[in-house]
Amino acid sequence: MTGTRVIVGVDGSTNSRSALTWAAHEASLRGVPLLIVHSRFRPAYDPIFAGGFYLPPVAAEGNEIDEVLRVSSEMAQQVEPELEVETTARPGPAALALLDAASEGGGLVVVGSRGLGAFGAVFLGSVSVQLAAQSPVPVVVVPAETTFSTVGPVVVGIDGSPASNVALVEAANEATRRHSPLDIVVAYTIPADPLVTSLTPSIDEFRTAFRIRAQEAAAAAAENARRVSQTLAVRAQVLEGPPAREIARAAVAASLVVVGSRGYGEFRGPVLGSVSQTILRHAKWPVLVTHSH
Repeated sequence: MTGTRVIVGVDGSTNSRSALTWAAHEASLRGVPLLIVHSRFRPAYDPIFAGGFYLPPVAAEGNEIDEVLRVSSEMAQQVEPELEVETTARPGPAALALLDAASEGGGLVVVGSRGLGAFGAVFLGSVSVQLAAQSPVPVVVVPAETTFSTVGPVVVGIDGSPASNVALVEAANEATRRHSPLDIVVAYTIPADPLVTSLTPSIDEFRTAFRIRAQEAAAAAAENARRVSQTLAVRAQVLEGPPAREIARAAVAASLVVVGSRGYGEFRGPVLGSVSQTILRHAKWPVLVTHSH
């Protein structure tokens, strides 16, 4: 199993089937094989608490694994008949199984926003959170019942940080593959309580300075995106407001939203930044999370 491929995690849930369909289309669009990964472990829960109380994962039966992989492979080939499809069952929890597969030649990992055992729509599944934070390659988190589309624009949120610059290039590549416009969103917020001294600028001066900085970042991002493809239609928006909220508003008709794993002001470590977490938690569209490493 060498070379770049799209990797998708399946567990037999409805959400993982949506991710599988999305991943099959994406692999076909990229012209690469699809690798379907199923973990040999599945979550256990106490039915009395309706999934709200979790027990340690238990090993799945061999027949169950074979059936999930067989059905998943058939579904992928029905979606994209010419697609090369591979399957594998990996030991260990699902997130670790997918991380291992990604480190062996993956170009993209696709996973549902939540799978078997996930409890409450307000919570993002633990597998998708861990993958989005730690994967060595970009990760797409697909909400339930999401269909693959190339009609809407690809929307990317940037702030000029190294992580957002990586997201910009990935978004430009995705938009180019889809022949879709690229919408760049630069959102900024004004400090609520700036330190007041005789030398402190007024709120209007703060707002003007932040807007100018955002406009400069948007112009530089648009120029960098056009270097990826001279035929790419690039649109840039500068918006005042919380970045996650403004990106979500700009993405109403998006086919894909791209964010960096973290940007300026967010501490480093094996966790997602606040903006990417919020986007993932409330997304109604597939979200691609890139990593600066």
